[in-house]
Amino acid sequence: MSNIQLDIEWTEAASRKIEKLMPRNANKDAFLALPPIECLPMEGDVLFLGPDGKQQPFIVAERQYHHDGEADWTIILILDVPQATH
Repeated sequence: MSNIQLDIEWTEAASRKIEKLMPRNANKDAFLALPPIECLPMEGDVLFLGPDGKQQPFIVAERQYHHDGEADWTIILILDVPQATH
């Protein structure tokens, strides 16, 4: 059985947007809920992320797979903001 780790990376625009929605120092308990690995989004899919009532769209700009040796893998989702909000 494979050991799969999921990482998220942000484009510069997406990083600024998520920081406004969820400032790092505002709430130490804040986290982003993502779909389970079996439902992992594809490139072009839109995820609505952020606190309840303030969720904003982020697009999966790229999905990368990195083999870490043996049965270990890392899947990286690179998130961006939709073009209209750049």
